[in-house]
Amino acid sequence: MGSGVSGATTGTSATGAVSSGMVSSGSGTAASGGTGTASGSSGAGTSGATSSGSTEILPDGGQGIGEDTPPWEPLTVTASPGEHIHGNAGVDTRATLLGKLAVDIGVNSGSYQSWLSARGYHSMGAPCGACAAPNLGAGRDVVGACRMMEFANTEASVKSTLTSLAQNYPTEGWGYFLNQDGSVRWSDVAITGMSHGATTAAVAGRIGVRMWRVVSRSGPRDDTCGVGVSPTPTFDPANPPWMANCPLADIASWMDQPSITPINRFYGLVGTTDVEYGDIMFDMHYTGYPGPPVQFNVAGAVLTGNQFYSTTGGHLDFLGAAPGVMPTNTDAALNVAFGIPPANQNPNF
Repeated sequence: MGSGVSGATTGTSATGAVSSGMVSSGSGTAASGGTGTASGSSGAGTSGATSSGSTEILPDGGQGIGEDTPPWEPLTVTASPGEHIHGNAGVDTRATLLGKLAVDIGVNSGSYQSWLSARGYHSMGAPCGACAAPNLGAGRDVVGACRMMEFANTEASVKSTLTSLAQNYPTEGWGYFLNQDGSVRWSDVAITGMSHGATTAAVAGRIGVRMWRVVSRSGPRDDTCGVGVSPTPTFDPANPPWMANCPLADIASWMDQPSITPINRFYGLVGTTDVEYGDIMFDMHYTGYPGPPVQFNVAGAVLTGNQFYSTTGGHLDFLGAAPGVMPTNTDAALNVAFGIPPANQNPNF
């Protein structure tokens, strides 16, 4: 589905690339094609967000907080060529491996994603939870705190699964994503979720841990500033799909926090006919996702920035929907969002 589309993959790190039966080490460094470093966070009382783009420089310059954690041992994969699936996790050693792990948390719990493993990721599903959301009537802080408890569930599951896989399948390189003390080495992990999980993923990357990628499918959304479906056929910065001067009471407080993960590693995919479209677009704008929103389901789309939308599909799982439902060029948008190198974008096995 990616023909006729230019994807911005500049800066993608494929460190630790391993072809089946070969051994190589990775640096654990990560970069993104996004270039923005600003946020639309507000002054007192109202958000002040009136158009696309950001208006206030983040305290951290958009580069996140802290540093990536490098691997303490090289990525070593000697398993025979093939797709190796173990319950809710797997790796395809026919691909040139990226030294990256994708954790899908789905809506409330995720699954192994063959699309990602065929393009070089180790992949696993993990649970998150089902907090009431955005639940702003309970206060601005409640939903973020609840989502962080969801992420605690995710983290515990990922650690347990990685530990078990590293012990039981040592030729597949699962231990590469653990620190020497047995904790998860999130710097080489992409987290992705759908709908409710899309926002929990964004919260985890913003105020939880520093990650390689955060990819939200039909999300993120913890505000009620949107006007519903798109008021225009395509995104119009002069008439954005959110209220001007949205009250802070309608915006979860986690969206005001500086991001631990560099903001150019966050991506969102959304449909204009999604009733949550306005809320989702406001969230990405307010928290400083780089670049203007870009429509990806058109021939010749140039996929720059980190905000991608489709005029078809609605509230869709852009990673797991059936091919006949998936908008044109979804693969191209996902390639950019997940940092897939060009050589891995069209697997033929």
